[in-house]
Amino acid sequence: MTAKNDIETVIKALRNNNFKVEYVETAKYAIPVILDRIPVDASIEMAGSMSVAQLGLRDMLRNRGNKGLDFPKPGEFSFEEMRKNRKDVLLVSTNAVTLDGKLINIDGMGNRVACMFFGVKKVVLLVGANKIVRNVEEALERAQKVIAPYHAKYLGLNTPCASTGECCDCDSPQRICNITTILSKKPPSVDFDIILVGEDLGLGWDPDWPEERIEKIAATYRDEIDKFRASFSPPPEN
Repeated sequence: MTAKNDIETVIKALRNNNFKVEYVETAKYAIPVILDRIPVDASIEMAGSMSVAQLGLRDMLRNRGNKGLDFPKPGEFSFEEMRKNRKDVLLVSTNAVTLDGKLINIDGMGNRVACMFFGVKKVVLLVGANKIVRNVEEALERAQKVIAPYHAKYLGLNTPCASTGECCDCDSPQRICNITTILSKKPPSVDFDIILVGEDLGLGWDPDWPEERIEKIAATYRDEIDKFRASFSPPPEN
């Protein structure tokens, strides 16, 4: 697992960069912390985070009365509707956090990363220990060689990385890495709470890690993607 001194270094660096941070040992302890950070009457944007999906937070928040948790069905997405219906809280994860406290993200459309620094009142960021990297260079390398290719391949996208397993800086219309952001400090217009978990959450790993750990992360990701796809499938015929 991620070294304890790396976690301590990240917590200190994030706080030095003006982010509020709380550390919990396991994912189950992150749930009440996150629910406490989000007002019951807040509308929420989740932007498809696998880390958030793993904890079942979408249903918990919906059941207690929070709004804005339904994703548009394929073919129904509208940038204009998104602009008109901005939410109060963004509940999401990050692609990577560096040892000096920077948040690195790569996005296809930009809705997730844009909300992190402008457009919502509050960001609640759930970060697994597997997202910790040494520096920005390592974060970008991992995104190009692990996160984007694996995500594109499992989604069945027509991109070179889905075939080769590595970023080719392509021109594909289905490219999922059009926008890269680095949050060096807390954005001044957004309240920002980071919940750092001492377990693996979401998609991301170092290729040099033990195969068992990598497959556990990947299998959990695949399970969440399959559940997401099933939510849009028509009901079976009688």
